[in-house]
Amino acid sequence: MEFRVLGPVVTLRAGLPVGMNSTKALELLAVLLLAPGHRASHVGVTRYLWPGEDSNPNRIRQCFHQLRQSLPDIAQRNERGFCQIQADPRSIDYVRFQEFRRVAEVADSAGARLTALRSALGEWRGTPLEDLPGEGFAQKRAELTAELREVTAACILAELECGEAHAALDRVGSALSRWPESERLLELNVRALRALGRYDQIEPLLTHWEHRFSRSTVHLLLADEAEEQDCAIAGPWPGAARSIPRQLPSQPVELVGRQSQLERLVETLVGPKTSRPRVAVLTGMPGVGKTFLAVRAAARVERSFPDGILYADLGGFSPGEPERHGPVLIRFLNDLKVRPATTTMDGIVSAYRTALADRAVLLILDNARDDDHARLLLPGPGASAAIVTSRRQLHGLAIKEGADLVDLAPLDRQDATELLRRRLGENRMRTAVPFVGDVVEHCAGVPLALGIMAARIAQRPPQALAGMVRELRQESTRLRALDLGSEDVSVRLSLAASHKLLSAPAEKLLWQLAVHPGPTVSWAALRALEPRDAVGVNDAVDELMRLSLVTEPVFERYSLHDLIRVYAAELAARQDEPERSRVVARVLSFLLHNAWACDRKLDPGRRLPMGEPQNVEVVVPADAAAAMSWFEAEYSTLTAAVRLAEERGLDRYTWLLSMVLVTFQWRSGRNLDALKYLTSALAAAGRAAGPADVAMVHRMLAGTHRGLGNLAQATRELRSAVRVSEDAGDVPGAAMGRQILGVLLRESGAPNEALEHSTVALSAFEQLGDLLGQGAALNGIGSAHFDLGRYEEGLEHCLRSLTLLDSTDDLNGRAHALFSSGRIRVARGEHRAAIADFEQARGLYRLLTYRSREARTLVSLADALRGAGRPREAEEAIECARALLGELGERDLEAAVDRLRRLP
Repeated sequence: MEFRVLGPVVTLRAGLPVGMNSTKALELLAVLLLAPGHRASHVGVTRYLWPGEDSNPNRIRQCFHQLRQSLPDIAQRNERGFCQIQADPRSIDYVRFQEFRRVAEVADSAGARLTALRSALGEWRGTPLEDLPGEGFAQKRAELTAELREVTAACILAELECGEAHAALDRVGSALSRWPESERLLELNVRALRALGRYDQIEPLLTHWEHRFSRSTVHLLLADEAEEQDCAIAGPWPGAARSIPRQLPSQPVELVGRQSQLERLVETLVGPKTSRPRVAVLTGMPGVGKTFLAVRAAARVERSFPDGILYADLGGFSPGEPERHGPVLIRFLNDLKVRPATTTMDGIVSAYRTALADRAVLLILDNARDDDHARLLLPGPGASAAIVTSRRQLHGLAIKEGADLVDLAPLDRQDATELLRRRLGENRMRTAVPFVGDVVEHCAGVPLALGIMAARIAQRPPQALAGMVRELRQESTRLRALDLGSEDVSVRLSLAASHKLLSAPAEKLLWQLAVHPGPTVSWAALRALEPRDAVGVNDAVDELMRLSLVTEPVFERYSLHDLIRVYAAELAARQDEPERSRVVARVLSFLLHNAWACDRKLDPGRRLPMGEPQNVEVVVPADAAAAMSWFEAEYSTLTAAVRLAEERGLDRYTWLLSMVLVTFQWRSGRNLDALKYLTSALAAAGRAAGPADVAMVHRMLAGTHRGLGNLAQATRELRSAVRVSEDAGDVPGAAMGRQILGVLLRESGAPNEALEHSTVALSAFEQLGDLLGQGAALNGIGSAHFDLGRYEEGLEHCLRSLTLLDSTDDLNGRAHALFSSGRIRVARGEHRAAIADFEQARGLYRLLTYRSREARTLVSLADALRGAGRPREAEEAIECARALLGELGERDLEAAVDRLRRLP
């Protein structure tokens, strides 16, 4: 007969189950089989069979009688106060289990121990005392299960000791599914994985367990040798030679550019010893080459760190969770053959810093998410050093740890081309020559992008190059062209890893910056994006800068790298169209009204139908020079804004933005740009504005053609402007058109007709009470008289013009009148008076930053100085004129001077 309790309670006779008369008889049998000597008191029996009730001898006797009827083969007694059965101990599975366990405990070899433990576990057939109810049986079941867990762990350990790692791994996997909270079994699982060389599975296993049970497992990462030591002193393993790790990742391509940054890193790591830690932090946008430079710097200084180089990718911007301090510290301690005295985090950190204190070890902490992600891993004072790389600007490490921050910008065009050449090789580079310019331009100096394109070019036949480059040129397909499928070789995925860490306000600002026409955006323009939340915008742009997604190339001007802009534009495309339209409207309104404020400083007489700005901060410049500086800083953004308005069919912004740019374009020599944008403005004004405005655009086109030397086309534009104004009854516009037409006719060699138009214009301006218009017309009349040789009348009108304009803030008009009077005085032989006029005119043009007019005035001043017998000063004036003309892009300076001297 056989009895089983390590599973369902069963009695077997000749291998067949024996039925019981009642459930209570079965429960009584289980109690007696597990009781010492198979004898149990009535009180003990009651606790199992009728928990919470008083002992009842009659009830127990009845139950015992039922047991005797079911199993007459075993001698049974029900003494006063006790129950007992007589059974062969070897017939009970639990007794056999205990015997095998004792054999294992005294075994003299691992093999014998493993055999005994496997035999012990062979007695188990499921949950002990299965289906027996009550608290008593539940408690006993827990005790038996605990014994099973202990023997299972001992068996796994024995299997490891006997080299049966696969069996151990299978057994521990099953055990952990039953007892997932057991740290001992988890430890054995780690040892089994380590024995099989499956190191990559260990940290994920521990991380999952930690998340599930909120208990640290970092000590389980300690290497086997450390686990086997009994010594409790932190330090190297007894008898082990000091390990010298060399963990630099492979970098098959030579470093291109970055020489100054490399030298700075070397100086920080091995330069003259200072009191501050030797810590360098490399920051920059995704894909800019931080890791590559860090590894190159480490290789350069390797000999200065005889105790080794440790490398860890902290995964701060990887798709999964970033590396935690504990596993990295343990990994480094294992590599250095050092164990902590205690396995608490404090003990681990203490052992780590102690190990580095008397060693010269270089640490490369790659891809840190933030300051705290790297801080605990940095070496203390001593010969060890560290290079940290991060997309974030880790200012905290500079402040608290004295780290040297090195920001890495994209490569310039020359270095980018050289990097592409080295990646492709000479033969392939020759094949790609017609496309190299496009590849370099659209990869925008990002080594990751250049490497991806080099790999694609190398893999495809030469015939495929044109298609690849065409895909790269288009913003809609550029990021697809720079994607080989994983984050390491994908610009989009690399940027997405940074994007996912952004707060909601920073994420919103990123796509808004892509809607902004760029290439740079001022702080004031940023505030215009969210006019009611300046603090929130400030925090958001700071966050974007810390993550290297936005740069500040000059103070309070912000920029997106070209590839980041393309990525952000994809984000913008996912937004609702009404929201995108609102952002476009805010941006264009801000630029228009601020440009208008500057334009009015340059040309106070200009009138445009602007209306009042709504929720837009307008900064009025102090003077014309400040206005020119603002235009210079914002010019690329303003021209991009015109293109944006035209693309979106916003005619009002298309023509008004073009108009407020004209004065600046004329004064800075950008006449071809003016012609381009005014041509668009004319069409837009025809759709969205009135005749007076259309006439005004014609006048600006005329002035532009005049600046380009095409007087015939300029005259045609002006005649169109006059005709449109007069047909619409626009008296001020017609007067302005005639006045400018007079200037052009005079320059075309028709002074009499010029005089006629200027006189008509003067009469209209007088009726309108327009002082600026009167001053311009009087100067035109004076210049026409000068051309006709009537110097006295000409000077009289120019002086009248000056008298009127002196009461206005029209510096340009006054300068022009002074220039005109100076030329007349030279013709009259009044050189000293002419010199005074020219010097005043030059001073005003300098205030206006009107270099072309200043140069022309200097040429006339030189003639006056020669006439006054002052040749040395005349030559100095010509030299100043040449310098200005050179700044304006003139190559043949002598020809340019002659051309200015011959202008009418």
